[in-house]
Amino acid sequence: MTKVSLLPDRVVCKIGGADAHDFLQNLLTNNLDLVSASRAIYTLLQTPQGKYLFDFFVAEQDGHYLIDCDRTAAPELLKRLMFYKLRADVTLASLGEEWVVGAVWSRETSGDVGETEPFHGGLLFTDPRLADLGQRFIIPAASADAALSVGEVSSAEDYEAHRIALAVPGAQDLITDKTFPMEANLDLLNAIDFQKGCFVGQEVTSRTHRKGQVRKRIVTVRADTDMPAAHTPVMAGDRQAGEMLSSSDTEGLALLRLDRLDSPLTADGISVKPSYPEWLSDTAMGGSKE
Repeated sequence: MTKVSLLPDRVVCKIGGADAHDFLQNLLTNNLDLVSASRAIYTLLQTPQGKYLFDFFVAEQDGHYLIDCDRTAAPELLKRLMFYKLRADVTLASLGEEWVVGAVWSRETSGDVGETEPFHGGLLFTDPRLADLGQRFIIPAASADAALSVGEVSSAEDYEAHRIALAVPGAQDLITDKTFPMEANLDLLNAIDFQKGCFVGQEVTSRTHRKGQVRKRIVTVRADTDMPAAHTPVMAGDRQAGEMLSSSDTEGLALLRLDRLDSPLTADGISVKPSYPEWLSDTAMGGSKE
């Protein structure tokens, strides 16, 4: 059954100007050359030390870029981009309540990742991270009711449960200036183009990728009761194996050390069992796959 929901924790920003492409291409981890009227991407803005700052989706409409980003982080994202802007011919603006973001999922087919089409005055695109997530739309708020007619209207919490079951981190799972993107599997979720050339934090990110020095990853964990709160330590005996992140009932995400995945794990005294879907490769998980 197709489900559809608005995502009120997301907001749309607009980036335009003659220098917008080159400006973003020099900053972001993904390749802006891939973005067109028929394709969207998922990308990051990092610190120079290769740590996470912001993640967002980039689509193109009528010669400008539309950005689907975390609502809370949007003011800081625009501020950071303004800091880099200098004298470039680039315009930056939040569309506030004028546009909305939503998701459509549980469809039999969602197309190729990033595949984009016009939709109620905005855009509908297959999630560039993972096709199993379904599709996202960014549209004028006036078209929200029409967009919601494509499936069974569900809640943002229902979509969060869908995301967590697929072991895909949300913005709340990514800690500014602390998370390394590859620990959050963002290298496997099409956020980084290692062939594109320069971007902020490229040296550290590329070196980690080449050497395969990823000791922790985000995985799904399951329990027989509701999950403990985010940032609760996950323990392997008397040693910390990681920490809890977002959760939905008896499923959650946790950032865990790969060398402790085979140990019995607990969080706040609750037994938790790690698992992960097919898209998380055996190689990425250090050969610890169930």
